[in-house]
Amino acid sequence: MTMPTLRTATLADLDILLPQMANFYAHFGYPYHPATQRTVVADFLAHPAWGELFLIEEAEQLVGYVALTYGFSFELRGRFGLVDELYVSAAARSRGVGRAALQFLQQQTRAAGLVALHLQTEPGNTRAQQLYESLGFADDGRRNLTWHCDAAPALPPVGLPE
Repeated sequence: MTMPTLRTATLADLDILLPQMANFYAHFGYPYHPATQRTVVADFLAHPAWGELFLIEEAEQLVGYVALTYGFSFELRGRFGLVDELYVSAAARSRGVGRAALQFLQQQTRAAGLVALHLQTEPGNTRAQQLYESLGFADDGRRNLTWHCDAAPALPPVGLPE
């Protein structure tokens, strides 16, 4: 078995990265819009302060990708990373590829001086949860709640104190 390697994605990688993303979205039943996704990924790659996308390769073959994005938390006292997406192709699963990718991100997190690395998983994805917990990730007992700007009704004007 060849150890997977990770390399930073660039704009030149869009044509090989986007089919992997389409597979990830299809696997979980998430909506995927090719033209929009191309624009979003290109915008992300143009702003390194937002994070990094890494291609996961085995024997020079693309087998997945992982997205690391950055945020800030006063509670945690600094910048943190978020594993926004981790995808390993079906043919490369159960070979330690996901584990290697996450260990790489844990190293990147420390090297960048980040204070924490977050990730999310679907509630029924016990296999992924077991992997994450085996690497030291712990359920913090909180729930993620999301407000989508484009799906929300118009907001009333808010007066700010002067």
